[in-house]
Amino acid sequence: MIKKAVILAAGKGKRMGEITKFLPKPLLEINNRPFLYYMLKNLKKLGLDEIAVIVHYKKERIEHFLKEHGIKATLIEQGEPLGTGHAVKAAKDFVNNENFLVLMGDDYYSDENINSVNKEDGFCYILGYKHEHPERFGVLIEEDCFLKKIVEKPQKFESDLVNPGLYKFTPEIFEALDKIKKSERGEYEITDAITLLAEKRKVKIVKVDKGWLCLNRPEDIQVMEEFLRKHKDII
Repeated sequence: MIKKAVILAAGKGKRMGEITKFLPKPLLEINNRPFLYYMLKNLKKLGLDEIAVIVHYKKERIEHFLKEHGIKATLIEQGEPLGTGHAVKAAKDFVNNENFLVLMGDDYYSDENINSVNKEDGFCYILGYKHEHPERFGVLIEEDCFLKKIVEKPQKFESDLVNPGLYKFTPEIFEALDKIKKSERGEYEITDAITLLAEKRKVKIVKVDKGWLCLNRPEDIQVMEEFLRKHKDII
């Protein structure tokens, strides 16, 4: 079983508005605890003992949080906030040529979903979540259980499988990251690197229809709080 996980927690969380003016989004309080607390607790419980957190915005707050709660994790400074691909690339030395998981620091993933991509083999895996509003996300196009391509926020229906940002990568992801260029918004996108590997049939999709919640907007906080109150086993 894979033991290493990388959490992307470097962004500003602009869609949260004033709420994230003084702290990074992963530290938003959910039922009186920073959201990152729940994520780290779950990963440790699942046997992911080596965890790196990619930081940039208000990084000192995350460092203080880890010390305050006595949580062991490796903090990796992204430097310039140049996208998810750039953030994953910052973890190359931490990964040290091993397979690893990547998770978004503002999303909740169930134990089942995390375990479903934790496969110690030569393929990369991407979680595919069936969603009633796929046009709001990156959509996964499938071919015989393999990822064919990712279409970002499609104008017409392509698929109802969206990308919630939970991955298992082999070290080949770093070779792909070396080949991609900045996107139109001036960032290195992890999805561009995944697409390069998908063209070689090296990325498999794991399909689910539950077990994912995201903190994108202020109204998501209450939804997350209610969900975690109902699931006392992960608090």
